[in-house]
Amino acid sequence: MAIGDDALAAGFALVPSAGPGAEVKLGAQEINRTRDYVAQTRTLNPAVRPISGGGTGATTAAAARTNLNIRSGTAAASDAVGGATDGNLYFKII
Repeated sequence: MAIGDDALAAGFALVPSAGPGAEVKLGAQEINRTRDYVAQTRTLNPAVRPISGGGTGATTAAAARTNLNIRSGTAAASDAVGGATDGNLYFKII
């Protein structure tokens, strides 16, 4: 495969290697090569990334919250900082 083929297949735009005056754009090939790497990574493992790799290890939001030990639902007024109900999001370590 040529440099940029994987990126194009994944829908990424490529950096042209030459400009309007036929000048060579230095680095275009390397930029396109890195886009290939990104496309290959997304293709090889598009759905689940383990927690150790910076992901959640899940395919749904509910499973991700479970894996990360995050509770969802409505908080009690006593959980809010100072009893505030201003719509802000607060985290409580339990």
